[in-house]
Amino acid sequence: MGNRKRLVIILLVAAAVLAAGGAFFLVDPIGWWRAGGGEAAEPGSFPGVEDPAFFPQEGPLSSRPFNVLILGLDHGLGRPQEGNERSDVIIIAHVDEAKQKACLLSIPRDSYVQIPGHGRKKINEAYALGGPQLAVKTVEQLTGMKMRNYLVLDFDEFRWVVDLFGGVEVTLERPISDPKLGYIPAGHQHLNGDRALIMARSRDYPQGDLERVRQQQRIIVQALYKGRQMAADPGAAWFLYVALSRLETDVTPGEAIRLAREFASFPVVDVEGGVAPGRGDMVGGASVYLLDDSKLRSLVYSIERQCTVPQEFR
Repeated sequence: MGNRKRLVIILLVAAAVLAAGGAFFLVDPIGWWRAGGGEAAEPGSFPGVEDPAFFPQEGPLSSRPFNVLILGLDHGLGRPQEGNERSDVIIIAHVDEAKQKACLLSIPRDSYVQIPGHGRKKINEAYALGGPQLAVKTVEQLTGMKMRNYLVLDFDEFRWVVDLFGGVEVTLERPISDPKLGYIPAGHQHLNGDRALIMARSRDYPQGDLERVRQQQRIIVQALYKGRQMAADPGAAWFLYVALSRLETDVTPGEAIRLAREFASFPVVDVEGGVAPGRGDMVGGASVYLLDDSKLRSLVYSIERQCTVPQEFR
């Protein structure tokens, strides 16, 4: 075994030990046992989590609404990372803890925009050109919305996270039959990571990419429902810790726990989703999506001021 392989194995073992150690601090098995094992928590609490001084205090993560940029990368499942660093999923999650609501704004991957320092290109190239920092800067410049955090995952990580949380429930009005990805029948379905990825990636929709981004939003909404169900589980903090350790993000475990505490106290999961308005066109022989700047400003205003998505943008 070469020195490089030995080093990789040592680093993987060390990461596993650190994750286990972090989980030990996040989960309180003695408290769970004393509580009778798995009983529902009081509103606002987050069971199984100890509260030493280095953990965040109770209460909302932010006193003001905030935005998180979610990026899905076009690699994984055996596709090499090199040359496939485009962010083909671009979703802004706007969270208003005071209103106990959230909005999702999808930006189609072919949106033809100004990427700082690189001219006009498809927006999914921003991550490939400058990582999450340039992707965030591009989205902020385009929408005027300030991003508090970012979260990046590829195909493998998406599939792994869905399976980690036990899959998601969806109801499909029509079957998905994609010769490249697979088949999912119509009706109520429990999707594991593999099948959720088919739903998120498939182009077998009447409206193509625009409908695909709406399906991606449906998966996120269902994941939020599942997360709220799991919030009363004493191991929920462990799941958050493990999930974040696998992803590229600037969200800390403490911030995730604090947001989950608040989310668990919401009476319902109230999420509205919209798509940046525009039209298809051709530029230099390539298919692009030209955004309607005026309508986009109207949509952003509605999201940031009222945390609502007007029907015309859904």
